[in-house]
Amino acid sequence: MPAKVIDEVIAAADWRGKVVIDCTNAVAPGMQLVFGHTTSAAEELAKKLPDARVFKSFNAQGAENLANPVYGGVQATNWFCGDDAEGKQLVRQLVEDVGFEPIDAGGLAAARLLEPLMLLWIATSRALGTRDLAFKVLRR
Repeated sequence: MPAKVIDEVIAAADWRGKVVIDCTNAVAPGMQLVFGHTTSAAEELAKKLPDARVFKSFNAQGAENLANPVYGGVQATNWFCGDDAEGKQLVRQLVEDVGFEPIDAGGLAAARLLEPLMLLWIATSRALGTRDLAFKVLRR
């Protein structure tokens, strides 16, 4: 859903105890983050849903990668973050089920780092002239 309709979606349901994954990107004109780096869209959502378990994930790639996140047999990386340990296991499993390599980036405050990844993905997409790309963490 677009970030601008979050308040409407919040009003439409009872979110108590639910695992909520914020995959939105709150972007202002000029491709700037609405919330900067002192908070994040996910943290602001958590304030609006104090009885829900809020996470950030699935925001740093094009929708095409949700359908097929594997490139040449290699899983693209998808980060997630949140403060609820039990909920994190559910989010990790969903990331794996979609086909990504999951990386736990820490508590919900890490959304301040994950949200700008979308801007990097868009800049890279424009520079390469394709949306058919994804991020991958390499290890030695």
